[in-house]
Amino acid sequence: MSKRKILLVAAALCMIAILAVGGTLAYFTDATDVKKNVFTVGNVDITLDEPLWEEQGKEDAPEVYPGEALAKDPTVHNVGANPCFVRVSVTGLDCLGEGNDDLLIHVRTNYVVDALGEGWVLHTDGYYYYTKVLAVGADTTPVFDSIVIPTALTNGDGETEFHIDVQAYAVQAQGAKPSWADVQNMTVTEIAAWFGTCGF
Repeated sequence: MSKRKILLVAAALCMIAILAVGGTLAYFTDATDVKKNVFTVGNVDITLDEPLWEEQGKEDAPEVYPGEALAKDPTVHNVGANPCFVRVSVTGLDCLGEGNDDLLIHVRTNYVVDALGEGWVLHTDGYYYYTKVLAVGADTTPVFDSIVIPTALTNGDGETEFHIDVQAYAVQAQGAKPSWADVQNMTVTEIAAWFGTCGF
């Protein structure tokens, strides 16, 4: 190949390269600003206390007598960052005689036996459910305000201790239904099912 042909081929290749670069630089381009989606992760956090039990009930608890009412007012507080549904378990109401209905300890609210505080329902699964969404920073009403020792109670030994245990559970309310209005109108059965969905 002659020197002249080599120079022509080289020149042609340079022109192709220049056209390619020039073509690339001719495209329209743009880029947006970065949009930062800042969020935090919330939490469900509750506490349970019994102010009337602490003030009065536990002082009256030693050596109870038939028909005695003991102040006991389980109340749940939402101290977390998200609204939640709440339920409470109460075990030991049969501690004075398991299987004997005459020795069953009853709950009471406003002097009405087996009545619950406003917004509370005893569901078929044995849990007491608060039927309202518990807002952040809010408290439930007490599940009940006292327990009543059965009148059929007979003499004890004055030493054996009996226990009534209360435990509260909470799950997030958000996401239980497609809309917040629907969440706020959920039935006890739906709330109980939501607890199951959330792993309780």
